Amino acid sequence: MTGRRLASATLAALLAASCAGSGGPAAGDGPTRLAPPDGLGLRPVIRPDFAAMGEAASEQMRERYDALVRTVGSNGATAGDLAAAYGGMGDLLLAARELETAEAYYRNAQTLAPGEWRWAHLLGHLYRNQGPLDDAVTFLEHAAEIDPRALATLVRLGEVYLALGRPQAAAPLFERALVIDRGSAAAWYGAGRTALALADDAAAVNALEEALALAPDANAIHYPLAMAYRRQGDADRAQAHLARQGDIEPRPDDPVLREIEQRFESALLLDFRGGEALAAGNWAAAADFFDRALALSPNRANLRHRLGTALWRMGDATGAEEAFERIIETTPEYSEAHFNLAIILAQTDRLDDAIERLRIVLERKPGYLRARVALARLLAMAGRAEEAQAEYAAALALAPLDAAATLGSAMALALVERYADAEARLRDARRAFPDDSRFTRALARLLAAAPDRGVRDVRQALALAESLLEERQDNRDESLAVGETYAMALAAVGQFSTAAAVQRDVRSTALQAGGEAVAVERLGENLRRYERGEPAPLPWAADELP
Repeated sequence: MTGRRLASATLAALLAASCAGSGGPAAGDGPTRLAPPDGLGLRPVIRPDFAAMGEAASEQMRERYDALVRTVGSNGATAGDLAAAYGGMGDLLLAARELETAEAYYRNAQTLAPGEWRWAHLLGHLYRNQGPLDDAVTFLEHAAEIDPRALATLVRLGEVYLALGRPQAAAPLFERALVIDRGSAAAWYGAGRTALALADDAAAVNALEEALALAPDANAIHYPLAMAYRRQGDADRAQAHLARQGDIEPRPDDPVLREIEQRFESALLLDFRGGEALAAGNWAAAADFFDRALALSPNRANLRHRLGTALWRMGDATGAEEAFERIIETTPEYSEAHFNLAIILAQTDRLDDAIERLRIVLERKPGYLRARVALARLLAMAGRAEEAQAEYAAALALAPLDAAATLGSAMALALVERYADAEARLRDARRAFPDDSRFTRALARLLAAAPDRGVRDVRQALALAESLLEERQDNRDESLAVGETYAMALAAVGQFSTAAAVQRDVRSTALQAGGEAVAVERLGENLRRYERGEPAPLPWAADELP
């Protein structure tokens, strides 16, 4: 583990009873309600109980609140001083996701400094999240008047207009945002959804494809893109994007929110930052964030689960296993912990234990698709191909458009020597998932190495493999898989020396990249076959199933 451990969370004393008077009490023993100075049109504010957030977070809140109390009680405080004091406390509450409590603080700051962009923008952000949306429009419009080039304000205001069913009002806002920054995935996403709402499907496709290129992990883009393709009559692309939809939206760059989040350390914020580090592939930083968050909130199973995930990604299988085991001890209904523990068990040569763990998960959650697909793969690896095929079929019954279940089902059919059925399923899948090259690779390998002469078509296998070489490969694993497929097809048509050269290069790259031992060994076995002038005897092994 990297990074320091913060002190464990402790309970703070309960707050004193309410008091009257405009100046408030002495700092440090504040009431639950702080009255504002007279004559400024301000609102009373609440001092929440932050004990549950942990000692470090509570101390930050207490210090900022005490400073506010002193400013409110000072006869020499200016409007600017008061705005900064109220707004600063609002910032911490916003960072802690205490939106309802933050509202009065920000309203006071905005009343005291109506020409300050920051307060109008943050109030718009607050109302966008908790409502009412009409108030979000009011403050975001005011913020956009103060700073017409604030990208985050323009994008958020456009999103609110879309939520209110006013795409005509949203359109010019996203256009202005893209003039400011054409690299903003959030602005393209908004422009694409606006075009879709205005029935301009071609513009929607162009904008949403641009957003997806800029933010490929923002899987929420797939749904409106699917709708745009469907309305254009492109059912195949629509279906492919529907199968990949999720709820991660691209976010506009918002310097003020980023600065607020960096100033406040709580379990919630550390969890959020850890999630960002996970998404970026920075496993060590993610583990550090989650570890620090657990020091503040040690009983949160979701935090420990994310810590285990980060540790596993770092290569610390022992630490990850301990994290998941602890979750199961304290929160046995946490299915994801069982699932990830099963994956660790499988990858540390405890296949039967892993299968049993997944059986437990599916008894509790029969509709858990990822667990069903994982169980199918482990059954295949255990030599139980018929059972694996049945589990893939069950997964497809749950989600007919799931790519992994579709591919696994086709590959499992080959394991039970139903090669013609495997071929038919892969050909159908290539039409259903035109952008997923895994189906083309699998079909090429089946045609190259199926023992069934009625299925094997080595010329077509080579043509498919060559077509894959012409496509851009997004990562090293895909590039290696294409190379292995090409070598298999070359050997199938008798070009053994070329096949061996390609296979040798693929194996060397896999070794340098630290590939799994079983995969490297399989590459070596086929390499030796090609060197002897023999083709691959089978299209794939059980451990290659998705």
